[in-house]
Amino acid sequence: MLPHSAYQRFGLGVLVSLAIGTAQAGESFLTGNWGGTRDTWADHGLDVEIAFTADVVHVADGGLRRGTEIPTNLDVVFTLDTGTAGWWQNGNFLIYFLGNDGGDPSLRVGDTQVTTNIEAPDTFKLYEASYEHTFRDGHVGFLVGLHDLNSEFYALEHAGIFLNSSFGIGVDVAQAGPSIFPTTAMTARLRIEGDSGRYLSGAVYDGIPGDPGEERRTQIQFKASDGLFSILEAGLLGEADHYYKLAVGGWYHTADYEDFDGRTQDTNGGIYTVAEKDLMRGEDGRGLGVFLQLGLADSSRNQIGTYVGGGINWIGPLASRSEDVLGFAFAHARNGGDFRHANPGIERAETTLELTYLLSPRPWLTVQPDIQYVINPGTDPSIDNALVTSLRLQLSF
Repeated sequence: MLPHSAYQRFGLGVLVSLAIGTAQAGESFLTGNWGGTRDTWADHGLDVEIAFTADVVHVADGGLRRGTEIPTNLDVVFTLDTGTAGWWQNGNFLIYFLGNDGGDPSLRVGDTQVTTNIEAPDTFKLYEASYEHTFRDGHVGFLVGLHDLNSEFYALEHAGIFLNSSFGIGVDVAQAGPSIFPTTAMTARLRIEGDSGRYLSGAVYDGIPGDPGEERRTQIQFKASDGLFSILEAGLLGEADHYYKLAVGGWYHTADYEDFDGRTQDTNGGIYTVAEKDLMRGEDGRGLGVFLQLGLADSSRNQIGTYVGGGINWIGPLASRSEDVLGFAFAHARNGGDFRHANPGIERAETTLELTYLLSPRPWLTVQPDIQYVINPGTDPSIDNALVTSLRLQLSF
């Protein structure tokens, strides 16, 4: 009998083979326009996006144990523009279902910064459900509902290509357990956009997303011990032809929790800054882009006191492939002084280096080989540095 991972690899191979063999040339989606249904729905304000992602992750050396895991992710997203639907102007509904299955590579690597950003408990659940209304010609937006904090805060375009979780949101914030993948919380968010690309976003979330004891279901519950997770970010955005982003933010958490030293706490917080810029960009889209992340968390409350990440992307590295992207990035998570004092003998920091290449053989298919080298996984001196190779496949239905 084949092992579970072998069945997964076989299934992925069949899926991609069928996709390449059945999709029509030039189609943006594997399943096409559904006989015109997509266009009809879009004319009435409804858009549907379905994406399947699979990572074949192999721990080739070091870590806790060698071997292969294949986590998968399914996104089903519905958006409805109330104006186009003929209801009322300036409103937008979002319904987002999330499905996850497969293994957990971090259990083989032993890392703090997870090497694949789709690793999650096996489930299919409601992930986001929100309504946003905009005012003053779109310059002011108010949103309420289940919401992924990282879809707006601590977010960078040039960092989005990388597989390591820290390039989505720094581990300085992620370690506090806010409303991010794979479980979100109720929020009220206000965003104000000014002239010359200036913006200010602030949100208050339920302090404990879902039920930590049951991660496979969507649960909305409010307890006094949950507290609140508040975040504020201010930034500047450049125009598309001279794109850049510079933002600073801060967060404050009032949930009851037990810290790394066994002490009961009810406050936590930190600050961060993110930046990115197109170094050059041609009319055909080719160019270079860089990004930087810096986060500081209260070292008396958190394991990771400092996080630094950064990278560079080369769009169109080959003359014949203008849309391919070659990227290199690093993520450095540094233990706080109090955590090191409470855990003598641990390493000072975990650092991950990532090299990745993204290509699109079809408009609805992306293929992404990836290599990560994890130095001091989990800052545990007993774990050897890990070499992790991955292959990501993503299909848009």
